[in-house]
Amino acid sequence: MTGATEPGKRVGLASEIANPPGNVESGSAGFRGPLPPVAARPRRLWWLVTVLAVCASLILGGSIEHAVDQRNAARGLYQMQVLTTASRLFNEEQREIALPVAQRSADAFSDLAESMGADMGVNRSGTLQVSLGAGSAAPPAQIAFSVTVASSYASTTLAVWYIRVISHGGITDNEGACVLWSTLLGPGRATTSLDLGGGEELQPCSSGWWSPGPVDATQPRLGLAGIPRSPG
Repeated sequence: MTGATEPGKRVGLASEIANPPGNVESGSAGFRGPLPPVAARPRRLWWLVTVLAVCASLILGGSIEHAVDQRNAARGLYQMQVLTTASRLFNEEQREIALPVAQRSADAFSDLAESMGADMGVNRSGTLQVSLGAGSAAPPAQIAFSVTVASSYASTTLAVWYIRVISHGGITDNEGACVLWSTLLGPGRATTSLDLGGGEELQPCSSGWWSPGPVDATQPRLGLAGIPRSPG
């Protein structure tokens, strides 16, 4: 009996060794191993997309901010150029109107306009061109000229006048400037004020300023100076 059972036990042990308990309990144990990182790929993809989106927004935001800064700088420069041109023309008109009519010179205004482009303190960007248009220093009580201030930013034509009326009540002065036309306002004669930024704006030239009549201190007579009402 003993000798008969021993071989059977050996066979059973061999069978158990050949088929370990782990394999017997689960035939799929051989497939247990690290699964492919299926979920990790989408996470990496979204992370990459997020990083690229952030970088793109930073680059785009920086580009927009740079463009806005450049435009604001160009606008501020042009504001200074227009106002400086008008101011210097005022000063020359004030000087000339104190002279007898025979001694006044329209060439002084042409020279002044040309000097603006050569003044690098005003020109700066190197694209400024100031040109004198129609006007006259002949009427005893008024000097008025049109002047165009053009640069890579915009082109604007102004009418600038200085009036001095001498009467029994004394001397009355009237100086001013208005916009005839500007690329900042669209084609044709200006009908709205030109906003130069910084709280500075120039009103459009009133149609009544071309009406006939003697020069008085209340308004300029742009028609008397030969300044056209619309672009030529």
